[in-house]
Amino acid sequence: MDRYFLFFVFLWFSGLTLQAQTTSYPVPAPLKNDFEGILSFLSSDWMEGRETGTRGEAMAAGYIASMMQLNGLIPYGDMAADVTSGTKPTQGRTFLQNFKMIRCHVDKSSLALIQISPEGESAILFAPGADYQVEAIPFGREAETQLVFAGYGIEAQVKGYNDYNGIEVRNRVVVILDGYPGHSDTTSLAWKKLGSTFEDDFATVRKKLKLAERRGAAAVIFIDPRVLNSNINEPLSEDEDYENPRHYLPGDTGKFKIPCFTLATDAILKLIDGSGIDLAGFEKKAARDLSSASVPMQGKKIRFSVVVRTEEVMIRNVVGMIRGSDTTRNIIIGAHYDHLGIRKGEVFNGADDNASGTVGMLALAKSWADHPEKPSCNIIFAAWTGEERGKLGSTYFAMHSPLVPSQVSLVINMDMISRSAPEDTARIGLSIGTMTVNEDLRTLAKNINSKLDRPFVLELWDVTGATGSDYRPFADRKVPILTFHAGFPDEYHTPLDDFARVDFHKMEQILKIVNGCLLESLKKPPVRDK
Repeated sequence: MDRYFLFFVFLWFSGLTLQAQTTSYPVPAPLKNDFEGILSFLSSDWMEGRETGTRGEAMAAGYIASMMQLNGLIPYGDMAADVTSGTKPTQGRTFLQNFKMIRCHVDKSSLALIQISPEGESAILFAPGADYQVEAIPFGREAETQLVFAGYGIEAQVKGYNDYNGIEVRNRVVVILDGYPGHSDTTSLAWKKLGSTFEDDFATVRKKLKLAERRGAAAVIFIDPRVLNSNINEPLSEDEDYENPRHYLPGDTGKFKIPCFTLATDAILKLIDGSGIDLAGFEKKAARDLSSASVPMQGKKIRFSVVVRTEEVMIRNVVGMIRGSDTTRNIIIGAHYDHLGIRKGEVFNGADDNASGTVGMLALAKSWADHPEKPSCNIIFAAWTGEERGKLGSTYFAMHSPLVPSQVSLVINMDMISRSAPEDTARIGLSIGTMTVNEDLRTLAKNINSKLDRPFVLELWDVTGATGSDYRPFADRKVPILTFHAGFPDEYHTPLDDFARVDFHKMEQILKIVNGCLLESLKKPPVRDK
């Protein structure tokens, strides 16, 4: 009898052990009821659009921190200050990681086109707001100098295309076009030769401006050729006191040092009049045979002045953690919570961009915090600020975190996971970005997706060189990346991106894939780039 009793006890314990082995981390993915209310509040008018450096951002950060605390996360922000002195550090941390942002305003500016003829010089004065807009830079600048047309402003020798061949742009104003060869015609020779990643690799506005800066340009005039085909001569802004502030981290070596002017239709026509430059002809020829036509613009000069005012603004990330059994290894799940604020009296609620990603992060945090079993490593949950201002929050964390890149096994980023692009009428499109080396993560995502009742049509792409979201600072440090994006809806960056338009079913399904990737990455860390 005793032997039978011992035998059944053995079987019972064996069954528990087997169950623990086969259901390790059986953490369910969040469902609509887990995040609907949070998303409703975070994207409400109460949050005032969550613009970086405003009261709305601070209120949103406080709300997110309270949710992390409610869900039992460990604070992973700044060291707490002593409540008596306000300065003495204690052993505890808070959920907030506070840091300064530099905001640059254009106090005043001027832009004039100087026409040179045998009779002398004449100036056409452009009006700020109506004829042009100018990006702020950290300090003022003024000059009177020659103009150079530099095509698309691209240097891509490995692809056989270079707009800067044979021209000198040092101390000159460079005129460049938006886009790249064949960008509007996927059947063109240029599109087929350059490839679908060419824009991210070589042709973003930021890369064009930094290239002109490295080549010594005094300023850039940026032209969108589409405005010439619109037959609408509207001003760029109805507000003559228009300003477009720029935002930087203190000590940021990547900040722009030269101004960039964007022209309205009438100003573009006056600029190219008599120059012999055919913008439409240039675009067709570049798409046909990858040839550029960069030339000095004879008989024309530009005189400009930009006066800048700067201010320091305190902003904050919100960061919590679930401690794992191996505290030397970490997985970061992040999403930016900032949006565009209030403009002309309208609140830009940013329900999809990016309350959806932030709330998805919080819902995952709750699911994992509620589970009694420790994960195999630390899971850090982060709400980044300043993504709309240049990935400021994630960049600051990557620069100032106590973690070194080798201690981070994976960064999961969620940016806009609750809507679909207009052409995705079936609402089954999903974009997942990874590093070049991570075929293991691509295979993992495909396998998990295939197990859904209605799998997504996946766009698997390489984040190398891309700057679109908060994965960038970590990808630069060769940390494995999984970044999720559901598509750009028509309401993107408009006041109509609100809670009523959220596709909760799509969001649920995406979180199933995210959760599954997290589960498997805890068991087996992704491959790292050497």
